This record gives sequence, C-alpha cells and structure tokens, in this order.
Amino acid sequence: MKNSTIIPLVALTSAAAFGLGWVARPDSADSDQAANLDDANTRQRVISSDNRGSGGSAPGGSAESRFLSKYLQEGEISPEDMAAAMKELSETNDPLLRQKMLALLLEKLTPENAKDAFLALQKNRRGGPMGRGGEDELRFLANAWGRIDGAGAIAALKEISEAMGDEGGRGGRGGPGGRGGPGGLGREMISALSGWATADSGAAIAHFEGLEDGMEKRFGAAGIIQGMLVNGVDDAMGFVQSLPEGEGDGREKGYYMSMIASEMIEQGLDTAKTWASTVTDPKLRSGAFTEVTRELMRDDREAAAEYIVKNNEDEAIATAANRLADSWAREDPEAVLKWADDLSGKAKAEAYEEAVESWVRESPEEVAEFIGDLDPSPERDSAVGAFAERVANDDPVAAMEWADTISNADLKLETKIDVARDWYRDDKTAANEWIAAANLPEETVKRITESGRGGGFDFRGRGGRGGGR
Repeated sequence: MKNSTIIPLVALTSAAAFGLGWVARPDSADSDQAANLDDANTRQRVISSDNRGSGGSAPGGSAESRFLSKYLQEGEISPEDMAAAMKELSETNDPLLRQKMLALLLEKLTPENAKDAFLALQKNRRGGPMGRGGEDELRFLANAWGRIDGAGAIAALKEISEAMGDEGGRGGRGGPGGRGGPGGLGREMISALSGWATADSGAAIAHFEGLEDGMEKRFGAAGIIQGMLVNGVDDAMGFVQSLPEGEGDGREKGYYMSMIASEMIEQGLDTAKTWASTVTDPKLRSGAFTEVTRELMRDDREAAAEYIVKNNEDEAIATAANRLADSWAREDPEAVLKWADDLSGKAKAEAYEEAVESWVRESPEEVAEFIGDLDPSPERDSAVGAFAERVANDDPVAAMEWADTISNADLKLETKIDVARDWYRDDKTAANEWIAAANLPEETVKRITESGRGGGFDFRGRGGRGGGR
C-alpha cells in the first residue's frame, strides 16, 4: 500500500548531520558526492537492475538507490524486508547517507510494515533497545507512521511501551521517560500524534480529547499543535483557543501560543510583531508577546525593552516584561528599575519584582530603603513581596512585618504563607507560635505546614505563585 508521507529530505539530512555528530565541513570531493546524492533523490527515479521487480537501481546508481532496490518488490517493501532494511540502515556509519536511506524508507512506510520498521530500528540502534542512540530517527519514523495510520501507530507504540516497561524500559530524571516528560515511548507517541495531526487533525484531536492523564494530555496538545503548524498557523490557533483552561495558573495556553509564535518568527520578526498585536485572546497574546520578546533578547536587549514599552498599555505584555526583567536584573537590577519607570500597571509590577529579587541578594539594606520610600502601588506590593520572601530565612519576623505593608489583600496573604512556610521549615516552634497568634483559617494552616510551594503548570520550569503577582 502506498502512502503520502512527506518528510523533506533536506530537513532530515541537515537535522541528522548536526544532531548525530557530523559537524566537520566536507571537502570538495565530499560536497560533490553529496550533490550527486541530492540529485539522485530529486529525480526520484529508480531503474530496475535485478529480479526483485520494478524499483531497483542500475549498478552505477547512487548508494541509497542501490540500498532501496534490494528491498523493493513491485514498488513496496514487505514487513520482513523493512525490518532488514532498518537493520542495514542502523549499521551504516555515514550520517548523510544514513539519513537519505531513512528518508527513502519512510516514503515506503505502510500501516503493514511500520511496526516492523520501528522495532528493528529500536532494536539495532546504538546502545541496544533500551539505549538512547537513534532517538531522532525513531521520532522521525513515529511521525511518519502517525501520518499514514495515526490510531494504529498510537496503539502499537503503547503496546511496545508496555512491553518495555515489563523489561525495565528506559527511564531518567523525572521518572520513566526522563526530563519530566511522559515515560516509556511517550516522546515517540507524541511524534506519532503530531504526524497524525498533520495528516488528519480532526481525528487526532478526537483521540486527544479522549485522553485522561493530565501530563499525557498536556504533552499531547503540544504534539498536535506542532503537527498542525506544518499546514499553517490558523488551525493551530483555533485548536489552542478551543482548549479549556488548565489547572493552576493557566499558563499552558501561553506556552502553546509560544510554539505558534516561534513559527511566525521564522517568517521574520517584523511579521511576528505585527501578528502578535492582532491576537484577540489576552492569554494567547501574552504568549505571543513573550516569544517575540525572547527572540529580541537574543541579540538586542534594548530593542526588547523598547518593544515592551511600546506595548505597555496592553496588560498582556506583563509576562514578557517579567522575562526581560528576570534576565536583565541578574546583571543590573537598578537599570531594570530605571527602565520600569517607563512602564505601568502589571508590567511595571513584574519588573519591580524581578529587580528586587536580584538586588536584595547584594544589598538588602539598600532595597529596604528603596521600597520604604515608595508610595503605595501595585509595583510597591510586588517589590515588597519579593523582598519579604528573600529575607524570610534570615529574619522571618521582619519579613512578616514587611508583608503586612502590602496593600493588595490576596498578595499579602500569599506572601505571608510563603514566608511562614519557610519559617515553619526552619523553626517549627516559633512558626507555630506565629500561626496560633495570627488566628489563620484551617485551610491556610494546612498550606503552610503540609505542602511545598504552590504554582501552576509551566513547560519552561517557572512555577507560579498561588496569588499571582
């Protein structure tokens, strides 16, 4: 059965060349050989040279076409031959040739031979079935599999993953799967879901909506967005807008939006800036602003600062202001405070918070004097909250006194809880005396004595405070 798996050969080759260790620049002879290989693939014409049917190559053909001809039978590859082809591919040391071979095999992938292909590639990769060699190739294959048989790919990968678990499958930081991601073959399943979304977004979304596990669903949404972006940003935007608010502080949508913004940035920063301002949903616009700011920060902090000031009246710029201030304040917190004078509202409060968090490490006395001179305002509240939390370990009584000067009731409570939590960890007796005197509700006491710091889901690793500054 033929399929329409379209994975650009150039993309595969370049990704593997740098991801798999080919970093030396080829000499002219190698360049000529690579050009010949590209030319052969561009023609995509294979001349039969043996008795295995149409699809072979002439004896003088390119290396990858000779490779493919050994396994083609009437234009297709059987499951058994696909497994043998993947084994031969795994034993090929030339990274460029290896990826050209993989691209050709993916074009011949079918629902019937895909599982055999995956198992063979997994079994023969560097480090063995449980090793980490060839992970990019496995994800490429899973993506292609998802495009031709999404439901079948997900089901088969789950089955393989369960078998791996019985055999002590791969794990790592954050549990099985490592680095905080889904376990087993979770990353490959996300790649398959992404491919499925590229080929049939409606069916992929229907599958996604049936998921129950929270982490699986969050990573699954990211996979679907990545797949939909292959066909443009509009459908991906629609999918993100359709998602319900997540648990915690709802930052999931902001992260998903940053994925779409990254795609727009590929079209040019000016285009991305204009587009970000047109996003109607405030939370999604916040993600767009943040990603554009992040890109500007790479080369020109001043341009990023000007971009935030220009959009200062839009509250959606606040997260972007936080990101810039967080990075900048580590070098010069006082410069951040000076810049913040050009901001207002939530953006200004975010900048003050980040500046104080950094400045207090160097000179708490100067920070205390600075915030003591501020008039009541949202930015003062944020600065005091950051200061109180930072000095809580050294002087929790003084930290509580500072927290009492916060005007915003919600932020005042959250700051006191954070200070009390640190205090309780370091000196339970003294903290319990304060808790008893404060006459706190039972639920608040539990938050202090029984739980760690709260916060919402954030792919980028920054937890959110329960009260939201």
